[in-house]
Amino acid sequence: MGDDLQSKASEMMKKVLTVGVGAIFLTEESLRALVSEFKLPKELLGGILESAGKTKNEFLHNLSQDVLSRIMEKVDPTAFTEEFFAKNDLDFHIRVSVKPKKHS
Repeated sequence: MGDDLQSKASEMMKKVLTVGVGAIFLTEESLRALVSEFKLPKELLGGILESAGKTKNEFLHNLSQDVLSRIMEKVDPTAFTEEFFAKNDLDFHIRVSVKPKKHS
């Protein structure tokens, strides 16, 4: 009986960790299907999904900020722009057409 309880607790912990990590990498539908296995009330399920969405957004925001700051540490935008214009010719073509409206 003790082994059975330990096995169930172990399985539950695996699912909880999967949900935690899945909050970042899974789609909402996949996460909803995974969490629905827990047979939770709708209010609690909604709270978990909302929290997972916020966690995912916060994680991705922090990740993108970190990546951008690391790039900006290594790249000088002014020097990059100067080098780009020094090495490249720009050619712009603009076409504007004006046509009267047809009235019925």
